[in-house]
Amino acid sequence: MTAPIRLTIPDDPRYHGVARLVVGGLAARLELSYEHLEDLQLALASVLENEGYTVGPEVNVELVVDEGSLDLRIGPLSGDALRADLERESETEIALGRLLRTVVEKVELEERADGQWLRLEKRVKSVKTENAR
Repeated sequence: MTAPIRLTIPDDPRYHGVARLVVGGLAARLELSYEHLEDLQLALASVLENEGYTVGPEVNVELVVDEGSLDLRIGPLSGDALRADLERESETEIALGRLLRTVVEKVELEERADGQWLRLEKRVKSVKTENAR
């Protein structure tokens, strides 16, 4: 496992594109498929674009590259609001939990000193950790 890539941005929609660019740049560097890149960016945008999830003036995005997977971690977030949306089922719209489980293999909340973080794991066939160095 490599050291995490950490990005802290203001919790302002004008800066969310920066986080998507970082995810896209890493995906390109690791030679991930376009589909994997789209999945990761959709998952990230689905969380960042919901104003009810963030809890402070800044939001952090961490990317951890491991053999065969890429973890995307976002936080700190409002665990109550996020948990409710992850568990909600709907027949009229695509709920957050269903969306995330469609684009990544693992969705879980982590408790950290600064609050709840969302951990999303995307398994990929060829994560080139040598190229990322």
